[in-house]
Amino acid sequence: MVSKKSEKRKINAPAGYGIHADHGDVAGEFCKPFLLPNSLLEQLEVETLERERLAFEEAERKRAEDDAAYRARVKAAEEERLSKPAPPPPPITRSFQTPLQAAQALTVPDELPPAPPGTVAVFDWDAARKRFESLKKNPATADKEIITRDLRHFAKAMGNGPWRSIARPRAWREDLQQLAAEMPHFAMVVDTIQRAMALADLSGRPPTLQPILLLGAPGVGKTHFTHRLAEILQTAIHRQSFDNAQSNSPLRGSDRHWANSSVGALWELIVLGERANPVVLLDEVDKCANEGSHRPVDALLSLLEPVTASRVKDVSIDFEFDASHVVYIATANDAGRIAAPVRSRFLEFFIEEPDIDGRLVLAHSIFQSTLERMLPSEEVRATFARPTDLQICRLAWMTPRQIRMATERALGAAAYEGRRHFEDRDFDAPKPHAQVATTSRQPKDGGGDEISVFVVRS
Repeated sequence: MVSKKSEKRKINAPAGYGIHADHGDVAGEFCKPFLLPNSLLEQLEVETLERERLAFEEAERKRAEDDAAYRARVKAAEEERLSKPAPPPPPITRSFQTPLQAAQALTVPDELPPAPPGTVAVFDWDAARKRFESLKKNPATADKEIITRDLRHFAKAMGNGPWRSIARPRAWREDLQQLAAEMPHFAMVVDTIQRAMALADLSGRPPTLQPILLLGAPGVGKTHFTHRLAEILQTAIHRQSFDNAQSNSPLRGSDRHWANSSVGALWELIVLGERANPVVLLDEVDKCANEGSHRPVDALLSLLEPVTASRVKDVSIDFEFDASHVVYIATANDAGRIAAPVRSRFLEFFIEEPDIDGRLVLAHSIFQSTLERMLPSEEVRATFARPTDLQICRLAWMTPRQIRMATERALGAAAYEGRRHFEDRDFDAPKPHAQVATTSRQPKDGGGDEISVFVVRS
């Protein structure tokens, strides 16, 4: 049996003639060829090119109309907003109470509220109530600002009891698999987290994640991975940088005798927050000084041990709470610069740079997450055309931070020009302009030395 393609190849056209076949059959089959004069074939080819040109112009016209319609809607909405009269200012109410008197008027529940499902107690209720009453009647300090602050903190913390929920998403398996697909060079880290989550499901207890140390060169996506993990776990995230840390106060609060005493991040996240297991990113722990009297990294020794972390005291509020459920993820470039007692408490992973396929996936992931962060409305995001493959390839060779910044620039450029698609120039970084100023200095001996000063202005 001779195929139709073979039949086409066997046809020999006489001089001055050519073979024409219509490939537009919707069934995908080859239509019977026609023998036509060459002049007619050329005319058909010209007509085909003309149809393609008209189709392209129609698509460009439609896109221009869409952009113009969007700008018109934005302008109309702005004009409507400006035409509405401004709401009347709220009535001025004067309070004759001092801040301390207002704080002393706060109340807390008389009895311990029942524990909602999926929660754990993060502080001792009886001790907190005793402290609250003591602050009202017989405070241990004469500093009115400290007393006012403490009363407000305890009133807020005790409003719903000592219970804080454990972030435990139901679809963690699918979400973590998606994260491994987005960032394949973090697959081993994701595997460790999956095992901890599966064990928690089996035991019915809160997930217990061992502190993780991510090692690797800058730009491999360590910080981006941590933020994505917090999104998947549906919990809060706090970044604590150690590149210029001077004390351990950011995590556990500062001394009460300081005039600017403030509570630590853990107190804010757990006791005043909603989750008992936030993610704490310990960024660049290898940049922290390991010598001298002030070693901020030493504060991690008790925080990274589950037993001691269950009774952490905030130095500023002078009260113990449970921080044993916190998910700690540290990043570093050189593990050798981390103090051995601190390093021994981490599960280490060395993250290599992704290959080209991994870079493309990572670039698309960061672009999409930046788009969702900058444009929370899904309806607005849906109006944007996806970036071209060439634009994604261009982003793939940037660091995660540069991808985020380039995406923000592109979104701003498109919004400013009223477009819903991206141009290549939208992703260009602003280039500084160099201005050269030349001055002459004449020494006393008559010699001349010319000094050139380069002033770079962005």
